[in-house]
Amino acid sequence: MTGLIAAIAGPVVAGVISLILWQSKKNSEQVQEGLANLHDCVHEVSRKVDDVQIDIAKNYCTKDELMRHIEREEDWHDQHHTEVKELRQEFKEKTDKLANDLSQIKDTQWQMRMDQLDRDKEV
Repeated sequence: MTGLIAAIAGPVVAGVISLILWQSKKNSEQVQEGLANLHDCVHEVSRKVDDVQIDIAKNYCTKDELMRHIEREEDWHDQHHTEVKELRQEFKEKTDKLANDLSQIKDTQWQMRMDQLDRDKEV
């Protein structure tokens, strides 16, 4: 009886395992193929975007116009950088002042507590 069960269950279990392995290999191949296609599409889009950028620069503006635009962009970035630097400095100053004020408040509170303890001891 157990021999009969083993004779039937053995090939069935082996078949199920083989089916699982085959299916996972097939899925893996499909995923790899999909990723390769995606990679190719991204490179193609990248190439087309580069071509469009070159065509726009080539067809719609002169080199001098492009250089003036680039210089204005650089000036804007420099100005923006300076403004951010000033804001950081202002923020640092205010943060330092706030930390100093908080320290003074804590010292004052501590002194008030100590004075209150002294008064309580005198009574």
